[in-house]
Amino acid sequence: MKTRPRKATRRATALRELLDLCDDLQRIRSRLAEGSLARDARTRLKRQERTKHDRLADHLARYRFRGPLSALLREHRFELVHFQVIATLLQRHLRSEDPGVDGRQLLATVFDSSFEVLAGAELLHENGPLRASGVVVLEDDEDVVDDLLDSRFRISEDALLAFRDEIAGLVVEDRRERRAPYTGNHELLADLRILHNLYKHRSERVFRQERWDRIQVGHASAGRVLTQRITGCRRRIDERLRCTPGAEDFPAVRFFREHLLEDAEQILIVHLLFKELYEGNAYADAAELLRLVSADEVELIRNRRLIRPSSKLVKHELIQIEPMLENRELTGEVSLSDWAVNSLFGADHGSEAIDHDARLDWHLYLKNLEDTGTFFRDLEAN
Repeated sequence: MKTRPRKATRRATALRELLDLCDDLQRIRSRLAEGSLARDARTRLKRQERTKHDRLADHLARYRFRGPLSALLREHRFELVHFQVIATLLQRHLRSEDPGVDGRQLLATVFDSSFEVLAGAELLHENGPLRASGVVVLEDDEDVVDDLLDSRFRISEDALLAFRDEIAGLVVEDRRERRAPYTGNHELLADLRILHNLYKHRSERVFRQERWDRIQVGHASAGRVLTQRITGCRRRIDERLRCTPGAEDFPAVRFFREHLLEDAEQILIVHLLFKELYEGNAYADAAELLRLVSADEVELIRNRRLIRPSSKLVKHELIQIEPMLENRELTGEVSLSDWAVNSLFGADHGSEAIDHDARLDWHLYLKNLEDTGTFFRDLEAN
């Protein structure tokens, strides 16, 4: 990877100036909130506030964000006031053991009057840029908020990582330069497990048990940041595969390609594979698997197709489903077929000459076999 320390230093310095200006504005507004402040002092502080505010607006307009922060700012059209809220929460995270700030206090750092605080509460609404982007999250991740001013907010882990990359001067091109070829199939499977874990975290966030009895459809931002991370992780895996000589011969790559598996189907397979490897448990609930690969409730309903009898996973006998109720796949337990496990791990079949199509035909033949007499007659005929 090519290092660019001078560029990184300049960017870090420019970003530090932006955050310092936000700190200065917070200190000035704290002083202005003091009731015993003399008139001359208040006038002087108001003048300083305007000057700092104008400088921040100018610096922010000239600064060119890179990497993840650039994508967030461009997509959600963050304005000066949004950046001030983010800077406040970033400062809180770095300087306090408690990273949460209640909405009233948070808005007071960017607005002077009570009226402005009340009117500006929409900044913290779940559909506003700050929360829809996933940069700002509720401290306790409540499902329903009665009063935004009393709720507590914090900067998200994803936003912290994005700021760290920005300070380090990392951009999208830098990340591409760091891609290293895979050393083998097992390293690819380990990366797919990491990708699977992002799916798992999103599922836990979007489909928490307490969301079941809510009276409104879940908002799309619940797992939006994790969906972006899933996309980024998948892209990095694909990039590493492209620069890996002979990657098309990796057992996992060959397995996914032969069965034309889409991303969601691959993740279902990876989940079952590692569940058995880590827990010694080859079974997973069908409903759990569908939640795993769904970003929201609409997608959850659509993904029922993945375990229907006509799906590739079932039709090619990659998975086995044991339903509690006949023809009700969602009530069942799902496991990965033995031969699929061996194929993914690249087990050596020695001189075995049976290809996938022949093996599938054999499975179907056994499935439709009515009695042993038929079997022996067919054997003699061949």
